Amino acid sequence: MKRLFIGVPIQSEKATQIASAWQSNPLLNLNRMAWTKPANWHITLVFLGACPEAVVSQLIQLIDESFSLTLTFSSSLSGIGVFPKKSKPNVLWIGLDNSQPLLPGYQKLLDLLLKNDFVFDSKPLKPHLTVARIKSLGNRASFDALLGEYQQFNFGKVDINRVTLFESVSTSQGVVYEPLYEKKLLATDF
Repeated sequence: MKRLFIGVPIQSEKATQIASAWQSNPLLNLNRMAWTKPANWHITLVFLGACPEAVVSQLIQLIDESFSLTLTFSSSLSGIGVFPKKSKPNVLWIGLDNSQPLLPGYQKLLDLLLKNDFVFDSKPLKPHLTVARIKSLGNRASFDALLGEYQQFNFGKVDINRVTLFESVSTSQGVVYEPLYEKKLLATDF
């Protein structure tokens, strides 16, 4: 069995530098937070969970079919927030301003997954990068200050140019998201 999900890898030098500064902030470090490595940053489209290895080729076909007409585009990483709620945060995230160009392919993918009897988490799409998982807040004031300072912050432009089938692999150094397949989106002429 493979633990699978479909997502969009995100790379941002500016966001990486800022998140690194957060990680080295002594007051913020009074909170127990498991920071996500920037190499693992992505927008999750569909979380499939444990799947037999035999379905990988079928998932590749469904991704190809769903995103065959989707063009590459740019968006911005903007603002931070928490899930599920500010009073009891579990996840610290950075938002993605515009995911509109992905939505037709995303909806087609959901339809094809359902038609092919895949079971998946069907929460509404809320495009975000998980920056940290919050274990406990030992210094709530530092965490609230971070939220206040970066709530509307613009982390800069990112290019959305592929959709990836990932396998989540647990290692002694933490979780690694191994790309099993990348569907390159159609290039646009600028």
